[in-house]
Amino acid sequence: MILLRWPTDWNGPKRLRGLLDVGFALYGLLTIALVAAFIVTGLTPHAFAKGFSVLLFIIGSVLAADGVLGLRTGMDRTGKQLRSGRPARVLAGGKLVAGSAAIVLLCIGLAL
Repeated sequence: MILLRWPTDWNGPKRLRGLLDVGFALYGLLTIALVAAFIVTGLTPHAFAKGFSVLLFIIGSVLAADGVLGLRTGMDRTGKQLRSGRPARVLAGGKLVAGSAAIVLLCIGLAL
């Protein structure tokens, strides 16, 4: 988890955001921008696939980092649910595997 402080109205630790939440928000915004660029500018499908592969890097790196942190600390926060102990380590391992798979897909997409 990371501490993300918004520039305005910081009200204490209620403003904590998980690394995964920030990564998914960034991924969503960039995906919308990529689809809009594909529709508006006539981006080729090959370039769209490469752009989507680069977006997979965001998800893969965030999932891998969150998984490693969850394995080390034994705490996991996904959405609004905080887990600790064994369930957190199992979910962190799953995030690490999913992040590794996304990075493998990134490599495949860039090799196209």
